[in-house]
Amino acid sequence: MGRDRREVRRGPTRRGRAGRGAGRGGGRVLVAVAGISHRSAPIEVRERVAFPPCAGRPFLRRLLEEGVASEAVLLSTCNRTEVYLVAEDEGARSGLLDMLAEDRGVERGSLDEDTYWFTDEEAAHHLYRVASSLDSMVVGEAQILGQVREAYRSATEEHCTGPVLNRLFHTSLRVGKKVRTETGVGDSSLSVPNVAVKLAEGVFGRLRGRHALVVGAGEMSELVVKQLKSRGVTDLRIANRTPERARRLAERVGGVAVGFEELPSELSRADVVVSSTGSGEWVIGREMVAGALRDRTDPIFFVDIAVPRDVDPTVQTLEPVFVYDIDDLQAVVERNADGRREAAEAGEAMIGPAVEEFMGWISSLHAVPLIKELRDGAEQIRRHELSRALRRMDLSPGEAEAVERMSHSLVNKLLHGPISEIKALAEAGHPLGSAEVRRRLLALEGLEVELHRSGPKTTP
Repeated sequence: MGRDRREVRRGPTRRGRAGRGAGRGGGRVLVAVAGISHRSAPIEVRERVAFPPCAGRPFLRRLLEEGVASEAVLLSTCNRTEVYLVAEDEGARSGLLDMLAEDRGVERGSLDEDTYWFTDEEAAHHLYRVASSLDSMVVGEAQILGQVREAYRSATEEHCTGPVLNRLFHTSLRVGKKVRTETGVGDSSLSVPNVAVKLAEGVFGRLRGRHALVVGAGEMSELVVKQLKSRGVTDLRIANRTPERARRLAERVGGVAVGFEELPSELSRADVVVSSTGSGEWVIGREMVAGALRDRTDPIFFVDIAVPRDVDPTVQTLEPVFVYDIDDLQAVVERNADGRREAAEAGEAMIGPAVEEFMGWISSLHAVPLIKELRDGAEQIRRHELSRALRRMDLSPGEAEAVERMSHSLVNKLLHGPISEIKALAEAGHPLGSAEVRRRLLALEGLEVELHRSGPKTTP
């Protein structure tokens, strides 16, 4: 079955006006994302780099400890593994992929082939699309916004974020919510669990009266259970490595919790098996399924929505067995894409201005040291001249305070124009770090002359 293989750019990307202006020679801020998703690689590649829950936290800490990034967030879902980072330059890509290959135990060369790398406005644009579910396999699916929020929360708890990613992820969550609320992109969409159950209906016709086994008791499993029940499945068995989690889910949805050791016998009575554990190894193997088939004549339909996969792919060589993994859901997605296209286009239009606003803020960060230097220089002059003036005047404490307030007001009004100019130049992409620009804007040489010129003292 064909997968969506839309082109994903790899390697260094173009940077627009604001990105270039994030300042050569003055502490450039590079915002980037390196990722592998359903658009760039099949599941057999994605599952090798996926991070189980909480396993990504040590990886984030290492990125910062080894100087690859100054800020980092890891987003790992069934369809994507992405690292968002703030770094000094494009060299961060190589360091990140080296560490990812080592941590996940994969060949470095394969990461170069399958990983996309976006920087600056392209990185911001990508995250906004992800949070808005416009980059999802199922456009409009509801789970991704919560997954982005959870990824950001985990990174903040590890103290791996700072002002740049804090702002980027705060705005991405706001944009994602706005797109979903105002465009209706999720109104007619199919969630991954919905798509999985539709595939099962394609095999059995109707699911009413069928027996279902759900392996895994996480959020995705609960969503699948709800979809199965809405189609008339009443016999629901739930297995999980942690029995208590299976029991709690069974109580919430009206199913029956079974032990993991009971999987072979439960398979023999199950018509539909949905697995989503994140185990990292085969949970359901070929011999287990072959044994279950000896006790039944009806097909067994497997939907494996785990990444890494739970069901050994060789199971599909058995008869009568149907095995679908997360990539196989794409066929159903494509058949239902037309109804969401207009809403998705409206969402794209909303993302553009948000990206411009974020990149304008990034550019202004580069102006902060220059503005501070301007203010510090002006403050030196203000204090120097105020001190000289007050020595010549016989003023009461109240009068001296009034004069000082006036000096502050004068400096602020005089600086308003230059500071506005600096911010405008930064947003327009001018290299504020050059000595020529700094002299023109700040007149630092003139300030130094005024402050340190020696000459005959005058008597008050």
